[in-house]
Amino acid sequence: MSKYYITIFSIAAIITGSLFLTSQVLLSSSNKVEKEAKNPLNLNTTANLEPKNTQRTTNSLAQKNQWRQQLATLEQDLKKYQNNGDIEQEIRILNTIVITYTELSEYSKALEYLQLAQTKLNQSNLSAEKKSFIEPELLIALGTIYADQGNYPQVLEITRKIAEIQNIRIGSLGSGIADVERKPEKKLARPDVRKDSYSLYLIATTQQKRGKIREALRTAEEALKMLRTVEEKEGEKEITKLINSLRQQL
Repeated sequence: MSKYYITIFSIAAIITGSLFLTSQVLLSSSNKVEKEAKNPLNLNTTANLEPKNTQRTTNSLAQKNQWRQQLATLEQDLKKYQNNGDIEQEIRILNTIVITYTELSEYSKALEYLQLAQTKLNQSNLSAEKKSFIEPELLIALGTIYADQGNYPQVLEITRKIAEIQNIRIGSLGSGIADVERKPEKKLARPDVRKDSYSLYLIATTQQKRGKIREALRTAEEALKMLRTVEEKEGEKEITKLINSLRQQL
């Protein structure tokens, strides 16, 4: 984005980075996806579409097959950690399942597993320090669902909550674990429209990388709408460029 926006610190950078990296891990077999996309057998299901749409649809089907295969593996891992009593790994696997269902746009299933992960985290005997690392991961997953569904007020609330947790954790580095256990201060954060619009801009670019083009376009349009209220012309120009690029990909 513009130099002005690069100077703005936003927790969305952490969120979008984590989301993209997680997606890359789950798509570790992306080479197989590409091979499947070129398989003539797969093309039969979309033979009546235009060439461009055919390739896109074929890739999407191949990716969904990979997500389904990944879910089967994750369910096996989940049972293993449950049997071993490894609650930390169990929660992390549950969260990965959440992200996988989110990529499949099966949000009700994603929320079901997310609620289970949060309940297990709350009831676990994990240290406050470990919980302070896992909690943002669960919030990131929730924020991803809200972003894909277009629930931007909730998305921005989550980014602020994660920032609060991160600040407490960073502040605890020089004070020992006891500081991690203190609760976030109940302060009403004053919304910063520029930061919020930049957060949505980053989320839109991550949605684009995840192949969620329609969702990315909706998010970018919301970011532009917010930015216009503060008349930040340089930022508006950058977001408009992203919007035009996304429209061409539809």
